[in-house]
This record gives sequence, C-alpha cells and structure tokens, in this order.
Amino acid sequence: MSRPKSSKPKNRLWGWLRTFGRSSSESDLPMSAPALSPPPLSQISIPGAAEVTQVPEHVSSTPHPSPPPSGLPEPPHLPPVTIAGNDNPNPQPSPPPTAEMSVSEPADKETNSTNQIWASLRLSLQGLGSTSRVFPHLASAASILLECFDGLEKAARNRSDYEDLASELTSLIELLGPHTNTTRSPSMTKCISGITIKIKQQAEEIAKVKARGAVGRFLVAGADEENVVQHYRRIQSLFRQLQAHKSKYEYMEHDQCTASAYDSKLASTVGRRSCTEGTRINILSELNNWARDSQAPAIFWMNGMAGTGKTTIACTFSQVLEENKQLAASFFCTRTTAKCKDVTRIIPTIAYQLARYCIPFQSSLCEFLGEEPDLGSKHVRKQFERLLRDPLLQSADAMPDNLVVIIDALDECENHNGIELILDLLFQHAQTFPLKIYITSRPEPEIYNRMALNSHVREVIHLHEIEKSLVQADIELYLRAELAVVSASTSEIEELAQRSGALFIYAATLVRYIQSGKRLTDPHDRLRSVLMMAHEATKHHTHIDALYAAILKSAMNDDELEAGESSDIWVVLRTVLFAQEPISIETIATLSGIDNPRRVLLAIQLLRSVVHQSERTGAVSTLHASFPDFMFSHERSGSYFCDTIENSRALAKTCFLKMQEQLRFNICELETSFILDAAVDGIEGRIKNKIPPPLAYACRYWGSHLVLASKSEALVKMLSEFISYRLLFWMEVMNLRREIVMGYETLLKTKQWLNQPGPISSELVILVEDARNFVTSFASSPVAQSTPHIYISLLPLCPRSSSVYQNYWKQTRGLLELKGSLIERREAAALATWNLGSTVRSIAYSPDGTRVAAGCNDDTVRIMNAHHGTPLLDPLQGHTGSVRSVAFSPDGKLVASGSLDQTVRVWNAYTGAAITGPLQAHERYVASVSFSPNGMQVVSGSGDHSICIWNAYNRTLLHGPFAEHESEVNSVTFSPDGALIASASHDNIIRLWNTHDGTPATSPLKGHTDRVRSVAFTPDGNRLVSGSEDKTIRVWNTSDGSLATGPFQGHTKSVTSVAVSPDGTRVASGSSDGTVRVLNIDYGSLVAGPFFGHTGWIYSVAFSPDGTRVISGSDDKTIRVWNVRHGLLPLPVPFERYITHVESVSLPDNNTRIVSRSRNSIWVWD
Repeated sequence: MSRPKSSKPKNRLWGWLRTFGRSSSESDLPMSAPALSPPPLSQISIPGAAEVTQVPEHVSSTPHPSPPPSGLPEPPHLPPVTIAGNDNPNPQPSPPPTAEMSVSEPADKETNSTNQIWASLRLSLQGLGSTSRVFPHLASAASILLECFDGLEKAARNRSDYEDLASELTSLIELLGPHTNTTRSPSMTKCISGITIKIKQQAEEIAKVKARGAVGRFLVAGADEENVVQHYRRIQSLFRQLQAHKSKYEYMEHDQCTASAYDSKLASTVGRRSCTEGTRINILSELNNWARDSQAPAIFWMNGMAGTGKTTIACTFSQVLEENKQLAASFFCTRTTAKCKDVTRIIPTIAYQLARYCIPFQSSLCEFLGEEPDLGSKHVRKQFERLLRDPLLQSADAMPDNLVVIIDALDECENHNGIELILDLLFQHAQTFPLKIYITSRPEPEIYNRMALNSHVREVIHLHEIEKSLVQADIELYLRAELAVVSASTSEIEELAQRSGALFIYAATLVRYIQSGKRLTDPHDRLRSVLMMAHEATKHHTHIDALYAAILKSAMNDDELEAGESSDIWVVLRTVLFAQEPISIETIATLSGIDNPRRVLLAIQLLRSVVHQSERTGAVSTLHASFPDFMFSHERSGSYFCDTIENSRALAKTCFLKMQEQLRFNICELETSFILDAAVDGIEGRIKNKIPPPLAYACRYWGSHLVLASKSEALVKMLSEFISYRLLFWMEVMNLRREIVMGYETLLKTKQWLNQPGPISSELVILVEDARNFVTSFASSPVAQSTPHIYISLLPLCPRSSSVYQNYWKQTRGLLELKGSLIERREAAALATWNLGSTVRSIAYSPDGTRVAAGCNDDTVRIMNAHHGTPLLDPLQGHTGSVRSVAFSPDGKLVASGSLDQTVRVWNAYTGAAITGPLQAHERYVASVSFSPNGMQVVSGSGDHSICIWNAYNRTLLHGPFAEHESEVNSVTFSPDGALIASASHDNIIRLWNTHDGTPATSPLKGHTDRVRSVAFTPDGNRLVSGSEDKTIRVWNTSDGSLATGPFQGHTKSVTSVAVSPDGTRVASGSSDGTVRVLNIDYGSLVAGPFFGHTGWIYSVAFSPDGTRVISGSDDKTIRVWNVRHGLLPLPVPFERYITHVESVSLPDNNTRIVSRSRNSIWVWD
C-alpha cells in the first residue's frame, strides 16, 4: 500500500540507528486512519557506521558509549515476567516451561493467547524503560503507559481490534527497541528525541484520562475508552513511521560505503596516516585558505604520481576540517576494497555523511528518498541529481558556511566512465553548491582531461612540481620521526631523503624495510645496507613494483585500444624512460619514429600516472628514479622490461642521424666574431628557430645513449664520421646554447664506450681524445663567449699533432695560419685552469673521475666538477686552519680532510654534510689523510711525528698514535690491499706499517738525502714511489723495502707530490719549481711534460682515473689540467724557465749555440 503524500514538512527528524527519517508531521496519519501493516525491516544494514559526535542542545550532553565496531548493539536481555496486575507490583521471573506442562482446553488456549499478547506488550514497554539514560522522554512515556496498562488490558479483553493494536505495537517496539539503547549521531539523537516527545505527549494524555476516573476505576465511559485507544493508535503510528523510515534508509545505507570515511577501520588496515608534524605546512596552509575563502573556486584538484603523498595530505586535511567543523563528507577510494573502488557508491556515501552532519540537508534528502527509497541503486547521474544536487540546492540557505567534501584517489575507482561522469557533473553544478569539493588523483587521462577543460573553475596543485628541496625537507622530517629508534644520523637521513626524491611512498617503503628488521635482523644493519646498496632490486621494492605493474597493465592492456595505439604507448614510454631530460612532444615523436605528434599526445595521456607533462613547458618526463629502476630490471618488471642496451643503441643512431641531417656551418648565421654571443641581436630567437628541440636533444645526449649501447659496426662508423666532419658544427650548437661544458662530458662518455670490450681502431680512439682536448681548451677559454672563435682562434692554435687540426684546417679558407716554436709547444699548455682564490694544498680525483676535491689555505674543502671546475657545493666549512690533505673514499661517497687545526674530518662528498669529526688525537697539524680500500678506515699523519688509524663512520681511534718517525709525517697512504700503510717524514725516511696492529712491516726505507714529501703505491701494491726535497723520485719494493729503481732527477727544486697512473706505468710529479713532469716508472724517462704554467709551488698532483689527465694544485691559487695521454712526446725545456732577466744574447758564427747573459750568470744553449 502506498503512503499518503503530505505537504512540505515543518520539522524533519532523523531516523533510528544509521537510518534517514522524514519528519513525523510529514507522515502522520489521521487519528481515524486504519492501522497499517508495518513495512518489512531491511536485513542489509551496514554495521560500524562512523558518526559525528555533536549533541543537540535539548539532549543530555553526557557522553554516550560508542557502539561496537563490528555491528549493532544487542537488545537488552530481559527475563520473562509473570503478569499479575497491580496487586503484584514486583513481578518475579517465572520458571521456564517444562516438557511436563499440561495441555489446556480450547477456552484456556484463547485466554492464554490473549494474556500473552498483553504480557508481551508489557515486556516491550519495560524494555523501553531501560533506555532512560539515553532517551529520558521515551523512558518516561514507557513508565506512564505501564502505570495505565492494567486498565487498558481489562477494558480491551475480547476486543480483537484492541488486541491487534497491542500486538502490532509490541512488534514495532521490539523491532526498534534495540536501536534505542545507543545514540550514534547528533542528528539521530535529535530525531529519536522528537519522536519520543510525541510519544510521551500521547502517554500523558492517557494518564489524564486515568486521573479523571473514580475509586481507582480507569475507564468510566465509552468515550474515555475510545479516547485512550486513539492515543495508543497515535503512538502506534509514530513507531510505524520510525520503522518505515528505518527500512527506507537502510536501502540508502546499503548503497553507501562506511569504509570509505577517512577515519574508518579500513584506514588503519591500509596504513593510512596523517602527515608527520611539521611537514607539508605550505600545502596545508594553501588548502585551509581555499577552504575558508568564499570566493575561491568550488573544486580543488591535487594531482601527483602515486606515492607523492596525496592521501596522507588528504587525511590530514580531513582532520583539520573536522576539528574546524567543516568536514561534510569524505570518500577515500582504494583498490584494496571492492566498495571503496566502486564509483557508484561515491554519491550515496557523500549524501549519507552529509545528512548525518547537516540537519537541513538531511531533511531535504528525506523528501527525495521518501519518493524513491532505492535511489542509491540508480545510475550515477540520477544519484547525483536526486541525492546530492537537489537536496543541496533546496537546503542551501540553511547550511553552514565553508563545508568541504573530500574525494581521495579518485583514479583508483574501476569505472572510468563513471569517473568522467562524476567530474562532468561536479564541474557543471559545483559553483552553485553551498560547499566545496577537494579531489586528489593521479593524472589519469579521464581525470586530467576534465580538469584541463575546466581550469577556470578549479584550483590545482601538482605535487610532483613542488620545489624538490621543499619536498625533501618534509621527507627528512618524516624520516627523522620514523627512524628515531634507529638513531639515524643527519647525513643518513639526508641520503635517504635524496634517494626518495619527491616520493613519500619511497621513503615510507624504506622505513618499512628498515623497521621490519626489529624481529628479523638488527634495524641498524638494515639502515646501513640501505645506505650502501645501489639502486637495485631488493625486497623493499615490492609495494612500488606492484603499483607500477598495475598502472602499466591498465594503460597497455585496454581492450578499446587499437594495435597501433598500443604500440605507440610502448615506444613512447621507452623513449621517455631513456630520455636524459624532460623532452617535448616533438622530440618524442622524432626519437620514437612517430610521424604524428597527436599520436604521442594520446599515448602520454594514458601514461600520466608514470610520466608527467609540465603544463608550463609541455616537457614530458618520468616522475621518479624508482620507475626507471623498475622498468630496467627484468626480475621486477617482467613483461614490461626495457632492455637498456637495445634501446640505447636505437636512440644513439637516431641522434647521429638527426645531427647528420641538420648540423651545418654557422647554424645561427652570426655576422661577426667581434660581438659576444650574448650581445648578438635576437640571439635567443635565432637559437630557438635554428636549433629545434629534437636537434638540441641529439646534440646534448648522443654520448649518453652511446655509452649505454653495445658496440656495433654501424655505431662505430657513425661516430667516426661525426668526429671527422661535424665536430665543430656540433660545438657551435653546444656553445650557443651555453652547454659547451657538457661537450667534454659527452666525449668522456664516448671514450668510455670505446674502452668497452670489442675491436676498435686506435685511430678512432685518438680522434675522440683529441676532440675532447679541443673542447676542453675551448670551454675553459674566454673566447668561448663568441662562437665564431671556434674557427678563428681555437683551430689555428690547435696543436699540429691533433687530429682535429689535421681534419678541419684543410677545410678552412682565409684563416691566418700560425707557425713557429710557440705553436709547436702548444702541447705543453694546460687544457684548463681553475682559479680557487686560495692556495691549493691538496687535490684528489673521485674514483669515477667526475669530481675533484681540494684542500685550501682558507680552511675549506672544495668539491668541483672534474670536467670544467664548476663548484658542485659551497665550500665545506668546519676546520679552523689550513686544510693540508684531502682524500676520496673508494666509493666516492666520502671525503676525508686533515688540517692545520690538528683534526681529521669526514664529509659526505655529495651533500657536504659532516659525517664524522672532528677526530682529535694529534698534537700538531694533520699533514696527510688516506682511506683504506674498504672505505671503513682513515689513516692520518701529523706534524707531531705520529700516525693514527680511525673508523671513518664514528670517532673511534682504532690504532695509534704510533710514532716511530723522528720528525713530522708528511704523507701517509694505504696499500691497494689494505694490508700496509706507508708513511714519509721530514726525517728523510719512509716506513711501512701493518694496518691491523700498527707494527713495522719492514725495516725503514732509507736513501733520500732530504725530507720525503710524498709517497704513493703502485696499483698492484708491489712498489712504492716517493718524492723528496732532495729533488729526486725513487721507487721501492714493498716486500723488503729495497730500492727498485731511481733516483730519478729532473726537477730543479723539491719534489712536493707524486702520483702513480692507474695502469702503474707512469709517475706524475709536482715540484716547488712550478712544473709537472710525467716519467716512465721503470726507467725514469720523461714521457710527458715538463708542463709549465703555475707561478708558484705545486703542492699536489693527481692522475685522472682514465690516466689521460693530471691535475695540479698550486700556491698560485689555481688548479690546472694537463693532457698526459700516452704517445705524446716530451717537450724541450723552454729557455725562459732558467733565467729571470736576460740582458743580452749572441749567436756565434757556427750558428750551433746561443749565448745569453743575465744578472748573475752566463748561459750557453744548444
């Protein structure tokens, strides 16, 4: 039977437990209306619904017990009661029936049945009385009815209509009774209170009738009797309304998703958490400002790759909004739960939570549910219109200000069409809603496209575009909080944060991995293993791998894709993965061989969860190093694996072909060499027009792809042609784009590729090496400010032995050709000179050859790019005296320094953070430091004559000080196997020590006649080279301390530093005479140099890891880079180095000698 429709309600009330309810006035039946059968109670209610904990003013503010999370509370258990009338005011429990009970006669059966009906009603009313603490009006009404009960029972005997009323009222009370024992929300409390007030009013009317009776008689007239029954019918109607509303809203409850609330039980199950205190402050501030600003757009979209912290921010924002009474509803999507990824539950759940929060909205919603109770099971559009839009618009004027609805991780819902529809509807109507919508998601196509089309009505934050330093600062705070029990150091936290990039999930995964050691292994050991490990597949990648695999499966296995589209997605993904920088759509199309950029755009849209396209520049890139790591590991990515060698070979070929096609002489049509590039009119426009993005990319990164590819005949041929015919054109592009320093790095990678196993011509090796020297000279020269000087200045001054000169000079016309001895001596010029502004006391190459460390007289340690001398970090400060020695750890991660302040310090070579120190045990300056081969120990030698061995990661002094030397220790170094330590001293003696206990390994090495300034082991550890103030170099056998070769002479003053080439065949030496020499280690013959250029003492020399360079640090405050490649002929000594002031020269008649006279001497030259 349909329910009569009434006029618009004046007062709407909340239903019983987790139900919606229309107002009683809306559904009140006329008093003469016949009794209606109660609608069936729905059996599909959802247990554990979270409720708002406000209490209406007219309800007791005593805290109510929360219901058990597992479901509804059980009704109170009451014992059966014997009904004996008023003469038994204290009824006692009756004994349970037994099998021996006699069977009554039919009349007795009818009597017993009647008695049972009234007994059940009495029992139900007594049950209601037990709710007095929660709903006092209902308890009061039950008490009044119980007092009037006996008279009604007697008057109603043998009246079937009365008995039916009693039976139905009993059923309704029993059905609704269990839900009156606990309050679940303020709106529900208000609804129940309203109903109970009406029930109490009817009970009081019945009591008034009783009060008019005489001599204890209750019903004195038929009119009174009918009046009482009518009051009972009204009470029955009220209970029936509650039951009807309960059933109606249980339809709604069935369609909503309790687990989707931000603070549901599922939140702890899936590990949802709020932001660590002090993190994400700027983002949360922006969100709070948006929430409070009535003029702000109605929709706020926060997007970012999975793992950037969207859900954590949304959870924190939810907490803040709830504290401020602004959180209207929240739906946190997650693929781990079926209901939480069902897009059809989003609107019903939001409506359900809104109704619980806001009475005006609840009342409006009740109207629409009254007409269509099953709206929750309808299409998304109808859900939106009838459950959200229409009730919101109807109640807009009565709703609080600045309410916010949060929808998190919308992309995790399965129905993409449903997601698009919800977004379309929100954008269409949100501006008219009395609340705001906050949405987070990955940039999936169905979401990204809608957001892009509606940029005028929404705000947006791209988490992956937030400044990296800010994100990493927040990640550091998070790691400090989570790893406090592990006592991770500042440098360790910084290293982990650096690895995490912009992904909080990566940091969280690292934390889980480290903390899981609490039961399995020592977490400190896991922390160390994480810090030491390369970015390789380990168990802690499991969560991220599963995430990436799901994303790729969704993008590539879509049944709606055509075969060609699927292929485009795969090739675009590979191109972006191997791209060395964010690249344009045009560049992707070129590198991937796709002729239509629109096809690239389509592929990018489907890959937005793992790649990012900047709204500002349009450049495309992967979002975090963890994704390429996943894709490049066959073990982790399986069928999605990308082969590095194969793809790099293809990209290198594409780059060579692009340069062959577009490089040309004077590509930007510069008119003159007299104007610096920066001053050329319209230079930026010329560069943009003449050097399109694909060509620019090819010029920058052909070497990066080449070095990752395997050797092939095709690539060798392409490289040879490029170096021989297009090198200078390529330099034009690099210099005009102010990227010439990258040219050196590119050619260094090319050399590394040539050194890979496989046949290669020596001519090509020379071509590349000469090209590298040519680029280095140009990049470090002031003429690099004008690109035409590649041809006008640098090429004419190029050493004649260089293949660059030989290949390109013959192609020039009209250039001035330089000749003479100065030109012939160009081989001796430094490739580069770096001015540090302070005396350089010590220098060291990093093991990978990319960085140079320098210790300076200004108390600092410098870390520079080894290719062009650019500082990589601010000067490392901490020492309070001149830094006399620096050394890299074997893995290049640490730098040790020793100082005039008598201390040793250990630094993070990448961040500059202090790792250990100051280490104090010496009583005078620390002259030398060196790392052990395993990187765990540091040895130091001091002016106090002693040697100490330290733990590199803490302040532990492992051995020493041991002091056998009779004077200052100038140099200490570990042998390659770590078994020995060599030391050199002012006492003219070299000593070899056993590392494990500091005992002498051999007798002292004697032979030098003056202070020994420097010692260096050969790579095999069998020999030791020393340099002394006696101007000689000696080579010793480490097995017994005997002299192997030497002394070698050549320097005119003290030999201050020696270094052995990586192949062990050469010795580089620096001297206070200002020169660098390179000798054959076996014979002492000069194989390169002498190199002139420094104007002061040379304190330190070092070989590059590839053996082609020597760097020198000097008292003249510079570091110079020298070419010491094998095959270079030693150079004749220039005249000017031996005389300070020439007063006259003469040429004898035979023309075979030159005689010169200076202030104090006469020289005769051959």
